Amino acid sequence: MRSSGCTTGHPGGPAIRGVISAYLSQGSCNVVLLDWRHQAAHTRPSMANSYLNWAAPNARKLGARFADVLRTLQAAGLDLGRTHLVGHSLGAQLFGIAGNNLIARGVEVGWITGLDPASTDFEGKHLAGKLHAGSASYVDIIHSDPSKYGYKRSTGTVDFWPNYRNGQVWQPGCDNKPHPMFSPEDICNHNRSWQLLADALRFPGSLVGSHAKNYRVWKNYSDSERNAVTLVLGERRHNV
Repeated sequence: MRSSGCTTGHPGGPAIRGVISAYLSQGSCNVVLLDWRHQAAHTRPSMANSYLNWAAPNARKLGARFADVLRTLQAAGLDLGRTHLVGHSLGAQLFGIAGNNLIARGVEVGWITGLDPASTDFEGKHLAGKLHAGSASYVDIIHSDPSKYGYKRSTGTVDFWPNYRNGQVWQPGCDNKPHPMFSPEDICNHNRSWQLLADALRFPGSLVGSHAKNYRVWKNYSDSERNAVTLVLGERRHNV
């Protein structure tokens, strides 16, 4: 049985409801929620201020604390090698930092999934303070909003770039109009990452990625080349 951790700012939010229900529909895993809504809350005069001076610093602190919790659970019998941590945005960074802290102690989590990891104040920073390919035995990342809130570069063991193109990336159903910061319309692309994961879990094999060094190489592939090496979103690949 696999143990799966999932994090968000609010346990009743659509991301948690969608992803957890998708995991439970598989019937083969325990799901544990890390509720850090108060540490991620809007507490400053502006959303940007709250993010930089409250939520992001708290994600770093909680990542280190969560590593301690995982060590305690390991001592009680949890198999970290079969543990899968799933985090969206800042939650992905939190779990990446937890994984980094464990590795510094000679322990490794089996799998971390980063759902459009938050880029501001993380991308370009030291590896120990963010999610990256070395944060766990296997790290897969879904990049749904590289034009704004998410990572702009590949950083996982495997990186999925759904509906990617050169220039601005817009996911189907999202528009390119200006919207208030962090409004549902503004984070439409950012949220598509967890929606894609939920769909992939409910309908196994429905979302398949084609391997390529980069978008330019992939764009020039023939159909046979695009189908030569593929990876199913939501599944762990042991030979990459």
